[in-house]
Amino acid sequence: MNALFSSVLPSLVVYPVTLGDLEPVAEVLAQVFYPPLGPQRWLHPIHKLGIREDLRLKLAARDPHYCCLAAAVGCEVVATAEISLRAMAHGKYPYLANLAVLPPWRRRGIARQLLLSAEGVVQGWGYHQLYLHVVEDNLAARQLYAQLRYTPIQRTSQLWHWLGIPPQLLLCKWLP
Repeated sequence: MNALFSSVLPSLVVYPVTLGDLEPVAEVLAQVFYPPLGPQRWLHPIHKLGIREDLRLKLAARDPHYCCLAAAVGCEVVATAEISLRAMAHGKYPYLANLAVLPPWRRRGIARQLLLSAEGVVQGWGYHQLYLHVVEDNLAARQLYAQLRYTPIQRTSQLWHWLGIPPQLLLCKWLP
């Protein structure tokens, strides 16, 4: 475990994911994005398998502009985030995706530490901005991003809302 950042939680460590971390990271993503509740619980192993395979392929590709971070408390992975280059209107830019913190661990500064660590990764790549999307009505996440100086620059088309997809905001932070 090569720690990038530790926080106010004494045993919180943020580190780059390796192939050996696939199982717990896939579990965090599956728990957060596909909670095993009600009839959905039967699909949980399938969702987790797909997530694990996607992560395995990304890590195996050894793309120098891809990084998956994990946040662990002790030896338990409790959160994760991915950073990669994404095509935007004027080229490719660093983009943060799949920021996920297990529900019992939320509101303890873990997402903040993941974001700060991701910003460090992006700066290490030689970039000076980081983009991400947030669901417009996710007020807790928007508050965190605003505290860290992420600025809304675009809103998704209303067409997506009509298709049942909640509106999202594209945010950007300029890094020193």
